[in-house]
Amino acid sequence: MRCGNSKVGAFTPCSGCGLDPAAYGTDRELQARSMLLSDRYLPGGELEELGRKLRKGEPVTYDAGLLAQITEELRTQKLPILSRTSSGGSVVLWTAVGAALVLAVALLLMWRLRGF
Repeated sequence: MRCGNSKVGAFTPCSGCGLDPAAYGTDRELQARSMLLSDRYLPGGELEELGRKLRKGEPVTYDAGLLAQITEELRTQKLPILSRTSSGGSVVLWTAVGAALVLAVALLLMWRLRGF
């Protein structure tokens, strides 16, 4: 969004300029611009062209309607998907806990059934 470097993921920090859209927790318009400048909304050729413009310092225009739509979707999210520490822990953590619990129950059942 600032320097024109490409990156993987709309909310990952930029290795070129350091901009981290996820760190701007309440700036939904900045986050919406980051999403709009992703392959989710633009084909690769258009992204490359916009990156070239940004690197040269040329102005980049955004589709105002689409930008407003994405901003509103981000504002009305029920879960804090953009924050670094969501309440209740991360999905990865709870998935690992659930998998460990299922494995423990399966091992217990196998041990009990083997004993009969």
